[in-house]
Amino acid sequence: MQLTEKELSAIEDQLSEEKLLVTKLRAYSQLCSDSELKKKCECIADKHQAHYDQLFSFLG
Repeated sequence: MQLTEKELSAIEDQLSEEKLLVTKLRAYSQLCSDSELKKKCECIADKHQAHYDQLFSFLG
């Protein structure tokens, strides 16, 4: 399936947002002293990484 320019642009924007969320959440995780909060940040980061990977697959 061929994507339009608009669709490609939207996917690229979303990829940037997902990558930023992953980066921030991993950084927050490193700063957390509370183990439960640390795990929660890592779990959410993993979910956003999965979103990123799925969106990236549309480009390949």
